[in-house]
Amino acid sequence: MPKAKKSSKRAAVIGSGFGGLGAAIRLQSAGIQTVLYEARDLPGGRAYVYHDDGFTFDAGPTVITAPHTLTDLFELTGRRLEDYIKLMEVQPMYRLIWSDGDRFDYVRD
Repeated sequence: MPKAKKSSKRAAVIGSGFGGLGAAIRLQSAGIQTVLYEARDLPGGRAYVYHDDGFTFDAGPTVITAPHTLTDLFELTGRRLEDYIKLMEVQPMYRLIWSDGDRFDYVRD
């Protein structure tokens, strides 16, 4: 992370979901000593997968509607998002299907 002007302030962030991780990165980039607390064994909050009976389930957000926010956070750390992950646009962004067969496609416009 690039050197920020040191501050005498300290912060604690509770939860390492997207919001908590983003807050911690912004605080540290501002030179504020930051501790991040998470109840689970991994960061990510609702953005996680779990395994059950041989299947893998995506239990969190699968659509990132504002990718520039991730780019901004990486830049605050002196890194480039593209060096770590490739975001791919999909259409529809997601599809809702009801039991009667009706469906709704969420598209980017």
